[in-house]
Amino acid sequence: MTAEDMTPEDLWKRYAAIWFLDAERRPGELAACLADDASYCDPQHAAGGREALSAYMADVQQRVPGGRFEIRSVQHHHGRCLAQWELLSADDGLVLTGTSFASLAEDGRLSGITGFFHPDAAPAPVPA
Repeated sequence: MTAEDMTPEDLWKRYAAIWFLDAERRPGELAACLADDASYCDPQHAAGGREALSAYMADVQQRVPGGRFEIRSVQHHHGRCLAQWELLSADDGLVLTGTSFASLAEDGRLSGITGFFHPDAAPAPVPA
């Protein structure tokens, strides 16, 4: 399935899953989801191109073994989209919440991704 065939929600979910794929499977999935000239930045890192982003993904995997991203919501219009996400640990504990913005390339793939981490990353206490 190409990016043009996916809804923005499906594209973000597929992209989010790449973060915890093994190194052998990442390049093909990155090519499917990210434009050829894609760039990425968040408060901790900036990466130009898929290969540099893949290396950063490997680093995140080491810091959060067995983790996963969950896309909570996606808004989109006029070739731009905004995704709300959570990073969960292997035991489903909340590690981080955030928002990512991206433009969509003409072929529907993500381009120019910018991630923002929410300051309230710690889970709220459960009321008694």
